[in-house]
Amino acid sequence: MMDAQIDRSKAPEPGPAPEVRLGDHATFVLGNGMRVILVENHKLPLVSVQVKFDIPIFLQGPMAGLTDMTGELLAAGAGRRTKQQIDALVDGIGGKLSTSSDGVYASCLTKDLDTLMTVVSDVVRRPTFAGSEIDRVKKRMISEVRSRHDDPDAIASEVGHVLTFTRGYPYGEITSEKTISNVERKEIQGYHDRFFRADKGYVVFVGDINEKHARYLAERAFGSWRDQALGTIADKDGNEVVEGLGSVRYPRKQPQPFRTRRVALVDRPDAPQSVFRVVFPVQLKPGDDIAIDAQVMNTILGGGVFNARLMQNLREDKGYTYGAYSSLNSDRYCGSFSAGASVRTPVTDSAITEAMFEIERMTLTGVSKEELQLAKNYMAGSFARSLEDPRTIARFALNTYLNNLPEDFYSHYLERLDTVTVSGVLHAARALLVPDQATILVVGDKEVLYNRLSQLSFDQRVFQFDEDGDIHRDKLDPIPADVTAKTVVDGYIKALGGEEAVRKVKSVKMVMTGTQDGKLVTITMVHVEPDKFAYRRDVDGRSQEKVVLDGQRARRTTPEGSGEIIEMELEDLVQSAPPFPEIHYEERHIHPVLSGVVDINGRRAYKLIVPLDNGEQYTDYFDVESGLKIRHEERRTYGPRGMVLVTDYQDQRPESGVLFPHLIVEHQLMEQPYVVSQIEVNGRVDPSEFALE
Repeated sequence: MMDAQIDRSKAPEPGPAPEVRLGDHATFVLGNGMRVILVENHKLPLVSVQVKFDIPIFLQGPMAGLTDMTGELLAAGAGRRTKQQIDALVDGIGGKLSTSSDGVYASCLTKDLDTLMTVVSDVVRRPTFAGSEIDRVKKRMISEVRSRHDDPDAIASEVGHVLTFTRGYPYGEITSEKTISNVERKEIQGYHDRFFRADKGYVVFVGDINEKHARYLAERAFGSWRDQALGTIADKDGNEVVEGLGSVRYPRKQPQPFRTRRVALVDRPDAPQSVFRVVFPVQLKPGDDIAIDAQVMNTILGGGVFNARLMQNLREDKGYTYGAYSSLNSDRYCGSFSAGASVRTPVTDSAITEAMFEIERMTLTGVSKEELQLAKNYMAGSFARSLEDPRTIARFALNTYLNNLPEDFYSHYLERLDTVTVSGVLHAARALLVPDQATILVVGDKEVLYNRLSQLSFDQRVFQFDEDGDIHRDKLDPIPADVTAKTVVDGYIKALGGEEAVRKVKSVKMVMTGTQDGKLVTITMVHVEPDKFAYRRDVDGRSQEKVVLDGQRARRTTPEGSGEIIEMELEDLVQSAPPFPEIHYEERHIHPVLSGVVDINGRRAYKLIVPLDNGEQYTDYFDVESGLKIRHEERRTYGPRGMVLVTDYQDQRPESGVLFPHLIVEHQLMEQPYVVSQIEVNGRVDPSEFALE
């Protein structure tokens, strides 16, 4: 025995799934329709009681947060007791009391249960919703919203709900400062009166209590409760109208995955880490035949076990993160899928690529027999351990009624789990996972990530959102009354050296150099009035790209070959060919739009959007103080790809009486500075520069 060797290079063989026996529960219904569930456990003199209401989901709209606010206010004064008196009574008996949007949970020693139940009854049936308490809860919730804005994981969670379900579905609504402020007492009272109803209520006792005592307490607390008669008033759209609450809009359509894979970004400037989520809705209800196969599939993909594929790939193999997970939630209304991690900013796009690879691989090749058995054994063990807590039995019983499940649904869980096969998991993956229609959400540094993320989207675009899930809009300062787009452009021409000097510039040759990956990069550009342009990019003396516009046609040449530039890209080249395109705006009927005043690297700048005839646009930023252009943004397309190129202009110095930047910094996949080593104004231009090869 002392000499026996253990082969630690191999994982131990999986053991058989444990056999467990589901505990019993008792149930009965009060005369008003309220169902009571009892799970007895007399090991300790403790009892918990939960009161839960079966409340359908509905759109809260401009009052998002109403239901959570109501839940918190239940215990902030009820019956003849104030919040302070309720807290003192519960603390005095060593009990616990918490409330939520759909009910109450409380616990105490068995000897104090009668006292605690008087509080529970008042909190459920007779909350006072005092104005001072409403104000207090509003302030706390607004503080919570503000703190959420500083938490990347919280932002990813909230905005992820919007992108999974959309704002037109209850699960996609976000509580904001504005929606919290909109809620008044009448809506709170209306919600409580409409949805806290005995015929939709459940009372769940767990612990040191018998059925006789449970029946007595339930009857005393809720037996006399009679629901108010429900009206049948409807608005013009057929929505139920509730006194105080107004029109109640229940969802009429199920959320669907986006039509194609897209990328969304919430900017966190200078963030050293990114949080990403891959999300989409799924039509998966708790009792569906495919549900158990789907649970096994997600366990193997990223469902919390260390040997899950996402964890092994992103953490163990690549070292991108401490943990990568996925969740697949079944829900009686609409389920959801989410996978993601927190990663270092420089590897964000690589980590997402690997996560997408694992999701796609699951739909293509499924799982191995070994993975399947390990997942099944893990799930069986977790299920068995959960039964050690009597509250689990109560939760199962409650879920059976809420989700209209068969009475033996949980008692046969292990049998159903044991029948899951490799082919069943593959079927579930193909039925539920839609990687080509997923939304990839990233909370991270826009300046570093924007163009990298655009490569992950099928349309090469990145949709930017704010922390509340709204489409991002620049924080613009108002435009002074005497400033227009024309005055900004005229001010720029004047800052360069004046219109007369600028119009004398017929050609400009500019050479600039920089380093990339230790190699010398040289860029040469030639602009000739009115419509000729040449561009050459050399790396260590070897040509990497050449673009030529001869006035009518254009061509691009790279080591991979040569091809003519046509349509929208050709129009862009013609537009940008002159040394100073702004001098031609009026004659070319280009009408810029002055959007506002923004901050660019600590300098206030006018934001000018320039629309083009081809339907595209670019954006220029002009320093408010100097009038000079300090930034240019445009979207460029390279074959099937597209990205936003941001160019900053610095160190403006005169050449032939006109100012030119002598340091140009490009922000594309990375920040790339170029020093301008040569500027030649109105020099001799060799006609061969514009020859189409």
